[in-house]
Amino acid sequence: MNEIKKVKLFYALMCLAGFLIILLPVGIANLYFGYVLKDSPCTLCWGQREAMIFIGVLALFIVRYGLKPKYLAMLLIVTAFGLWQSFAHFGNHAHRDLDQGFGLAVFGIHTYFWAEVVFWAVVLILGLIFLFAPKFSSFAKEMGEDKYRNLNKLSIGAFIISAFIIASNVFQAFVSTGIPPYSGQGDPVRFTFDKKYIIWDKTGHDNNFKTISFLGKRDVKAPDYAFAPAAKLGISFDNDPSKAPLNIDKDLKISSKQDINLSKPINSFEFANGEFIASSKWNVYFMDTNFNTTSELQIDPYFSATIDPIISVNALGENKFILMGSNKTFLKFAKNDNADEVAGYADFIKGRDKFETNKQDLGRGRISTVRAKLNHIASMTNDGKYIYIATVPNNKDKKTFVISKILIKDMTLSGEFTPDANLKDNASLGDLYITSMIYDNDKIYALSKNHNVIILIDPKSEKIEQTLSYPSEITNARSIVLKDGKFNILSYQDGKNILFTLE
Repeated sequence: MNEIKKVKLFYALMCLAGFLIILLPVGIANLYFGYVLKDSPCTLCWGQREAMIFIGVLALFIVRYGLKPKYLAMLLIVTAFGLWQSFAHFGNHAHRDLDQGFGLAVFGIHTYFWAEVVFWAVVLILGLIFLFAPKFSSFAKEMGEDKYRNLNKLSIGAFIISAFIIASNVFQAFVSTGIPPYSGQGDPVRFTFDKKYIIWDKTGHDNNFKTISFLGKRDVKAPDYAFAPAAKLGISFDNDPSKAPLNIDKDLKISSKQDINLSKPINSFEFANGEFIASSKWNVYFMDTNFNTTSELQIDPYFSATIDPIISVNALGENKFILMGSNKTFLKFAKNDNADEVAGYADFIKGRDKFETNKQDLGRGRISTVRAKLNHIASMTNDGKYIYIATVPNNKDKKTFVISKILIKDMTLSGEFTPDANLKDNASLGDLYITSMIYDNDKIYALSKNHNVIILIDPKSEKIEQTLSYPSEITNARSIVLKDGKFNILSYQDGKNILFTLE
């Protein structure tokens, strides 16, 4: 008899849980927020509300038809899907400044985050209910040969009220959202019964089903590297300056070229403090003026803050340096022949006895940007006070070109701009593919692998002042170096690292 009482208590708790999830988050959102405060759900809000309704209905199904594996399985599946929806929704707004958000706030928390709370509460409550549940054989005994369970008056009342709330949500959804293929608005206007102001929108349906990806707008493919040419960016590179988005002001010529005998494709090549600095994926090589390697390191890219392949290494002083990954994650390090090998274990796979990161102002970090958030970078330079990085186009965005300015002192974004330029008709700075930048005489020289041009940018006026072209013989420009008053371009082509000197 005690087991049967436990079964009845289990069903009572399940009925209460299913009823409350429909009554409270769904009912309040519909009846009070919707009809009284005129809140109108966006597409994702509707999806989360539907998931809550499904959870509540499944709980009531268990109460009516008994505990069956398929109902329990669907409860877990719908809850998992609801968590994913709420996480995706919250993720769109998590980066915003204080008190910025979307829709109504309850106790200072916006409704899309309350959805996250509700779904986790479902997981917790289900766990507690089943933790103290009776033996499974008791459920079969309580049901007997019946196909469904008899309901008491309280359960019937919960079913009726739940049905009313669900019907009311269907009605509100029809008024504000419409029928398929209309799927709701990303930024909905307030709820109204006046058809003049009602908007049925299907742009979300049309756009979201062109391609299917769990990453959504973050499904950005890896950029072009010397060691791994881009295959999925949907970008065709050419070496014809006449196709550049800007008119050419001056043509540069090749005066000499020299092979750099490094076994790996060089992705970045810099000159600082009287030595060359080359990088390839996660390796950095320091070379003398005859291109002989004097020291090298290999980073652990996965420790703490993951560093995507290295796109540039800059000097920050005589013995201090910063390397940057294409994902805007950096590592500040210093040369030290007496470095603590144990302390360097976390950051370096190779070279930890010659390089260190465990001193003040050194170590890893991430650059947070605004306009460049969904773009990789392939270049970096600095003027001693600020670091400058430039975006590259990708499979999702072939128009954006943003230069971000980061204060070295605290590695925090100080500004972003798209340079003013006299573009050709129907052209965009996104047609460029900047693989390297150098700072000299208050100007930034940005090397574009695409269309074989170098653009001269004034970071103060935020304008492109001049466009230089370099010969099409250079087919895969990775880095620009200014040495002895001459431009040098490092290109990985024909299986070799070749340094071209221009005049």
